[in-house]
Amino acid sequence: MKKDDRTAKKQREDQALNRVLWWFGGAVVLEFFLLLLNRFYFVGNNGGNVALSLGLFRFLRVFAWVCLAVAVAFGVWWFLRRKKGEKTFTQGACCAAGLVLFVCALVSGFWGDRGGVHFLYVAVPVAAVLALIYYLYQREFFLVALQGGAALFTLWLYYNFFAASPGLVYALAGVVLALTAAACGLFFVLRRNKGVVGKVRVLPRKTNYLPLYLAAAVTVLAVLTALIFGLTAAYGAIFGVVAWLFGAAIYYTVRLM
Repeated sequence: MKKDDRTAKKQREDQALNRVLWWFGGAVVLEFFLLLLNRFYFVGNNGGNVALSLGLFRFLRVFAWVCLAVAVAFGVWWFLRRKKGEKTFTQGACCAAGLVLFVCALVSGFWGDRGGVHFLYVAVPVAAVLALIYYLYQREFFLVALQGGAALFTLWLYYNFFAASPGLVYALAGVVLALTAAACGLFFVLRRNKGVVGKVRVLPRKTNYLPLYLAAAVTVLAVLTALIFGLTAAYGAIFGVVAWLFGAAIYYTVRLM
């Protein structure tokens, strides 16, 4: 490898690592604020400072839409600068931060009991791990992990909230199954077109599509197991999906070497 090629590769790796660190740093800060929110928002409702809890409830509902407006503004700025060929990292980062805060405020404020914050306790670190996989691993591993994450989220929601909101759980399970079927259609198209959709290269030419189809099969099997056999089966399926993802991580890590 030539010196210029090595330098360019090192710069790409450093850039990817920096982005991962940004994601993990943001996740740590967000988890800290979620802990504070859980302490003052919900504990207050259980006999503490009710006025503070009510104020936070109203603030979150307004804050969510403010964050969305900020995200849209920075998104437009990012698009305009990108068209001119200028640097867009700051605008993109602010847009992403605004969207993340919008989702978190929306879930916390409109899912008024502890369920929203408890969901975010899980979703935030999962998003950080997916970002790590996206930037540091092969693109196909990201698609495998994304399907596994959808399966785990559905199983977790089923296990924790089916008794209170069965309609919501069934609706989410249907969406996950439909998206998994659509993903299989996409994989078929990508395999036939050697990783290209239209003029966009999504996956490398020599991608092994078998793990992608296996990930889809694991997702469908795990979700159907929970829906058909109940809570105990859902709990066991969680460990099955985790074991599959662990095996996939080993496989793709070895491929990086």
